Amino acid sequence: MNALSAEATATPVPPGTPPLLVSETNTITDFQNFDLVKKTSDSVEDSPSGSIDGGEKGKEGAEIDQRTHKPNALSSLPPIRKSLLLLFFCTAMFIDVAGVSATFLMTAPIASDLKVSEGNLAWILGTYSLAFASTLLFAGRLSDLYPPNIVYTVGFSGLGIFYLIISFMKDQYAFFVLRAFSALLAVLTIPSSINMIVQMYPDPIEQAKKLTLFGMAGALANTMGLLLAGVFLLASWRWYFRFIAIVVIPFSVLCWYIMPHTEAVAADLPGTEKWKRMDLIGVAGLVAILILFILGFTQVETNGWNSAIFIAPLVISISLLPLWLFWEHRLPEGFSLLPHNIWHYPNIFPLIIQASSIFMWFATYQLRLATYWQQVDHISSILAAARLLPMGVVALIVGSLTQPFPWLILRPRYVQPVGSALAFCGSMLLAFSNGGRGTDYWKYVFTGEIIGTAGGMLVFIGTNTSIIQSFPIEFAGVGGSFAQVIFQIGGVVGIAVQQGLLDTGNGDVSDWTGSKNGYFFTSAYILFTGLVFVLWYRQSKMPVLGGTVPAA
Repeated sequence: MNALSAEATATPVPPGTPPLLVSETNTITDFQNFDLVKKTSDSVEDSPSGSIDGGEKGKEGAEIDQRTHKPNALSSLPPIRKSLLLLFFCTAMFIDVAGVSATFLMTAPIASDLKVSEGNLAWILGTYSLAFASTLLFAGRLSDLYPPNIVYTVGFSGLGIFYLIISFMKDQYAFFVLRAFSALLAVLTIPSSINMIVQMYPDPIEQAKKLTLFGMAGALANTMGLLLAGVFLLASWRWYFRFIAIVVIPFSVLCWYIMPHTEAVAADLPGTEKWKRMDLIGVAGLVAILILFILGFTQVETNGWNSAIFIAPLVISISLLPLWLFWEHRLPEGFSLLPHNIWHYPNIFPLIIQASSIFMWFATYQLRLATYWQQVDHISSILAAARLLPMGVVALIVGSLTQPFPWLILRPRYVQPVGSALAFCGSMLLAFSNGGRGTDYWKYVFTGEIIGTAGGMLVFIGTNTSIIQSFPIEFAGVGGSFAQVIFQIGGVVGIAVQQGLLDTGNGDVSDWTGSKNGYFFTSAYILFTGLVFVLWYRQSKMPVLGGTVPAA
């Protein structure tokens, strides 16, 4: 993703080398064997515009991919076809995220219909979120080693088929298993979509805009998923899954026909070499770590912080992490799940810290409010979702503004701390809303939704785009997955902490004290991450992409 700064002592670059293939550390990746080949010379061959050109042109006018010397099928598509594919990618992102947010409202009716006991309620959401979060990096690796158009289509079409089957399930254990399998298919669509967006829009600034739209689809799903679930709960939770299947299955068929075959970054490697680079041992280790970590936190609500089901998985997962890192480090470059030098990527530390806060902020903001309104005020699920609708509207507006004003993405040093401060104000207003009854809804909740969502979207869009563009192109899928893993972990931890703080009140379901303390925590944390970002993030460390505009 990185390009050389004009001021750097640089290396000779073949004319027409895309900016995404050249790193700030003056290396060009050899995609045949994934080794980093040092190129030593004294000058960079600049394009007339002062930046590295976007690529050579083939006989049909398509850009030549310097990795394989073949035309880049995606970047040469006409604009209308590109836009249609981007719509499909955003739809997949929306449905994947809505699979979590919609379940917040559907948990109670699903439990009643399938006779799920109180102790197993967490598994209605947990089976999906565990499988989804724990396999994200593996899906990213698949998308980098195999044609991403195939990975995407298998995942998207399979998701639609499994959702249709789930809608007819009458046994709770069959439901749990099928939800986990649907997550394994859903997770394939995110890194493959990111991989193809990166290839489809090689210009860094245009690429950042499109990645913003992709990320915005996920942010919208956090709110609109609740509204969709509320609408279908007027009939049955089963119709939510049927509706998604009705949308996804035709879309996946159409997508298969209009999507060109896309070369993987390891297209020239034989099958046996690809299997070696899958790092299946590393994948299994990471899956175990994430499942244990998330499992522990999802049990806090029903079993408490002192329970063995929380402490044991947490301790084991933390103990396994150093062993996993050692295993990854000993593998040759290109064979590990994560790049060896990931911790040396510019500004990766403040980006990770900031990323851990944003799903935490959105999930805790929405989940507690929707639950409180239904349990205490006894309003319907669709009305609870409608009260949160301003968040979706603001998310759409802020995301749209990044297209005419790309500096909202490309100047994170100044924009993201402001976003953190706005999110802090939004959740602090909610903390003092006392549940938002009567006029307090407009005074505190509505105002907090407007201010907080605007800030939260700035943080989410900037962090998501910056992390993806920090990874070299041979790890494009892994880069997108890495960002999503951080988001998911932050959300799980935030919900667990919020549920744990509910006991700090008087124990009555209508008491707002525990909820207030939960919002104090999320407010403090997102403000803390904003302070870390402004102190540690350095715009000067980031490469110059496509000219003089610094991108992160």
